[in-house]
Amino acid sequence: MKFIPTSIYKVLRNLAEAEQEIYVAGGPIRDSFLERPFKDIDLTLPKGAREIAQKIARNSDGHFIPLDEEEGVFRVAINDFFLDFSNFRQGSSSIEKDLGLRDFTVNAMAVTLKEFLSLNPAYWNLIDPFEGKKDLSRGLLRALGRQNFLDDPLRMLRGYRLAAELGFTLDLQTRKWIKELHEHLNCVAKERIAAELERLFSHPAGKVVWLMAEDYILFDIFPELEMARGVAQPTFHHLDVFEHLLLALEMADLVLESPKKYFGEALFNEDPFVSIKKNSRTKAVIRLAALFHDIGKPHTFAIRHRITFYEHDRVGAEIFFKIGERLRFSKKFKKEVAHLIRHHMRPFHLLHEFRAGRLSRRAMRRLIKDVPNYPALFMVAMADSLASAGPDKESNLEKELAELFWEIHRFNEEILIKQEKERLVTGQDLIDLFGLEPGPIFRELLEAVEEARSEGKIKTREEALSLLGFLIQEKFGENFK
Repeated sequence: MKFIPTSIYKVLRNLAEAEQEIYVAGGPIRDSFLERPFKDIDLTLPKGAREIAQKIARNSDGHFIPLDEEEGVFRVAINDFFLDFSNFRQGSSSIEKDLGLRDFTVNAMAVTLKEFLSLNPAYWNLIDPFEGKKDLSRGLLRALGRQNFLDDPLRMLRGYRLAAELGFTLDLQTRKWIKELHEHLNCVAKERIAAELERLFSHPAGKVVWLMAEDYILFDIFPELEMARGVAQPTFHHLDVFEHLLLALEMADLVLESPKKYFGEALFNEDPFVSIKKNSRTKAVIRLAALFHDIGKPHTFAIRHRITFYEHDRVGAEIFFKIGERLRFSKKFKKEVAHLIRHHMRPFHLLHEFRAGRLSRRAMRRLIKDVPNYPALFMVAMADSLASAGPDKESNLEKELAELFWEIHRFNEEILIKQEKERLVTGQDLIDLFGLEPGPIFRELLEAVEEARSEGKIKTREEALSLLGFLIQEKFGENFK
């Protein structure tokens, strides 16, 4: 099989010779027809899933992981590939009845393990009681039944995730059931919801999130977004806060898909956006930051001589961090999203200085130090700008944002990175030459030297040491000897 490593294929080949019939079902069948790579195989059998999984783990140096003892689902992890073994669901007497208890028709297809390993998918003797292959060819996600959502309400969210991942359409009856049952999602463990959300936002999610709003399920997950409905904005914008946020997510999809279209060709040998495009987790961070970048506005709305939202970036970051805690996002993930929200206005503030010819190296260095992944920050800013089309929006704003990005990137590549690699002074100098004890002051002093160097105020080690002496004398005065 095209996407199965040789070592895994050998394990499955031996397993296929077992007396008990074993079936491959769900995702790998769907993805084989779509010619999409997969890293897990769902193996289902009448009984004995635990024993077989444990045996496979022992014989292949894999890791045995119970996923659901009650339902009889067990995982064997071999390197970065997963074999999931499960007994027929709810004691089903046949593979057809087991498939009927799954989520969507495109996931309710199966073949025997022997066929899965030996034949081209076009010639499989496919077990397809619900016409999943037909729905697959139509790009349609159709739930097997209303009760199936009640059995596991997470399946409702999974439907939107699959729509984003596969580029499929949710059929109308499925969406009708979700509208009726969306509140049941509140009964699902937050960790399971978070896992689906991270996968959802690692794919183009803009159009799908609009559907989630129409079907009400979006507000079960993120009630904070409902507060943004109807919140007016200044004439820089053409939409209320809520619709602007959803449009910004759509724009983030476009920017992530084709950074060159919005930022132009890379001005250096290495494209600064390449690593982002390859990292699904970072793409999820950017999309969530775009969706929530103005979530602080409903809490900071005020009318003075015009509508204002002072400190909405800070408030928004705090709100998203609390969302992340509620949904059990990993600490790193929620911090990265909140960090981009906190700094999403920085590119626009720097743009004023850039236009006036006053953009300093100090300001650029501080942005890079505060937001090391500044390409991600500029992607959020670009999405924000593209989602704004009010009469008072400045012309050529996106073009100027791109020019500002390349100015900052050039400074980082040509000056800052080189300086970081070849420091003029170190903490050891503070100990050996100035007799200081290590502490927080070290960072403050060394940062001051590097900042002066990036601005071109000092160039040599002698000048750096002289500046250190001055700063230390200023800090400690007569107490410094």
